[in-house]
Amino acid sequence: MYDVYLCESCRVGSTIPKPSPDDLSKLYSAGTYRLDSGKRFNPFAECLIYVFRFLRKKRIQKYIDKGRILDIGCGRGLFLEIMRKDGWNVTGVEFDAETASYASKAYNIRAIPAQSVIDLPDESFDVITLIHSLEHTPDPAGLINQCKRLLKKKGLIVVAVPNFFSFQASVGKKVWFHLDLPYHLYHFSEEGLSTLLNKYSFKILNIRRFDVEYSPFGWLQTLLNLSGVRENLLYDLLKNPELRRNEISNVTKGDLILNFSLLPLYFPLSLILSAFESLILKRGGTIEVYAAKE
Repeated sequence: MYDVYLCESCRVGSTIPKPSPDDLSKLYSAGTYRLDSGKRFNPFAECLIYVFRFLRKKRIQKYIDKGRILDIGCGRGLFLEIMRKDGWNVTGVEFDAETASYASKAYNIRAIPAQSVIDLPDESFDVITLIHSLEHTPDPAGLINQCKRLLKKKGLIVVAVPNFFSFQASVGKKVWFHLDLPYHLYHFSEEGLSTLLNKYSFKILNIRRFDVEYSPFGWLQTLLNLSGVRENLLYDLLKNPELRRNEISNVTKGDLILNFSLLPLYFPLSLILSAFESLILKRGGTIEVYAAKE
């Protein structure tokens, strides 16, 4: 139903046809994308997510130790809660008022719907993060321009996206885990993302091509998908039981047996492939760019 059109000049792909606003609202609605509490995964996965968010805080503090941070695509607000406990002034942005309410309910964090970003004052943030959210927005260039307006001079922007030109993507093709149609409206290369940031006067400070949270699992799920297991089954099994119930209602015993029998082989292989594509090929499955407003 959905496909990707690649612009050869800007090295950015776009999902066609574009989901309507009503379709997107249903995709992200409570009980579909995450629970009312904002949680999406089982307790073990949620513990790992906490560790990953803590590590993200540490990476940001290599550039700016304290200040005001805006997290665009804040989800339930866990990352912002970790930042707030460390002395940061935090604000979150989510798809609409319903999804923005997750952060308010879970952690009493100020979160606003995406359409309200234009009401935020100029040069009011030291850091803006877009961690796997830029690919979800209908206007990436417009959002980066808004970030330029909102950031203080020499403020930091952190953008993480799947790499459409990664080795992982070229092997997985339509069953690549991080393709995630139709949630991902745009599909970035490292060159395309860097060009977009440079266009709006951001100076690239660092590019991370390996992420322990996203890179190995991207390979693991992609390899399972390629092996004939029901697509993204392992990912669905990791979800909170309430969300998982609908996702795996039609899964066969054969799918489950094949999925778990391949894990001992594919898990170490995914680690090797993640290191190879990131360190040798410089084409990691995800890209995380740190840039400063000039």
